Amino acid sequence: KVKPYRSTFCNMCTTSIYRSRSSDPWVNLALEEYFMQRVVPDEIIFYLWQNDNTVVIGRNQNAWKECRHNELEAAGGKLARRLSGGGAVYHDLGNLNFSFIMHKKHYNLAKQLGVVLQAVHNLGVQAQFAGRNDLLLQGKKFSGNSYCFHKDIALHHGTILVNSDLSQLSRYLRVSAEKIAGKGIDSVQSRVINLTQVDKTIGLQEVIKELKTSFAAVY
Repeated sequence: KVKPYRSTFCNMCTTSIYRSRSSDPWVNLALEEYFMQRVVPDEIIFYLWQNDNTVVIGRNQNAWKECRHNELEAAGGKLARRLSGGGAVYHDLGNLNFSFIMHKKHYNLAKQLGVVLQAVHNLGVQAQFAGRNDLLLQGKKFSGNSYCFHKDIALHHGTILVNSDLSQLSRYLRVSAEKIAGKGIDSVQSRVINLTQVDKTIGLQEVIKELKTSFAAVY
């Protein structure tokens, strides 16, 4: 179910890249937790994965408030809960998920986000970090990030919207009218953007290739 790309040594740390071959959120989130349980003190794991037709909610969220679960289940979708906090997100195969898993002493948010930013910059896309959790492109979010710390282990994971069906966000996610109005927008869909909306030639495999390259360069 999981494909190891390589394992190398960098600055006294072992660095490993894995990509899941499953699109099942329950499998992929279980693999993520497995890596958290098995990572050693001087190892940094970079894990790439995709979920199909899935809503993932944060650790403390109420599924009935955050998701139209009946519609999701009727369409063959799945609902899953992740280890980290934050808001509900919709995943399909146009979205790529990444996870950084390591000992707390190696946790460096700027460095980790630098891997993603360098990858999209290499694709000719100018993006920047904004707020607490978001990577923005033309003022809209293409990557949301969340974090979890358990004992001595740190998890930082996030999304990259490559060519996702953004109409499904509004279909399955419940966002209060107050939250939308407070951000000066008219819908949850208007807050996000795909990389392909900037450059139609960008594909999933190109993004994966550049992430692998930038991870190697940064670490």
